[in-house]
Amino acid sequence: MKKYKDKFNISSPLLLDDRAHVANAYGVWAHPETFFINREGKIVGKTFGGKDWTSESMRNLIQYLLGGNK
Repeated sequence: MKKYKDKFNISSPLLLDDRAHVANAYGVWAHPETFFINREGKIVGKTFGGKDWTSESMRNLIQYLLGGNK
């Protein structure tokens, strides 16, 4: 997994769910799929496919989810 993270310059944690326990619990149906989960374990946002994490729209989404643009 380190090679994948390095190749795509990913700094966030990645989950290896080889038995699909987490995928089934959260309803994952596409790969790659990114979930934003709050401290209570509730999904508050998600994206599908490869994203440009440096784009303005992704920064705005993350800022909103962190409570910056209410």
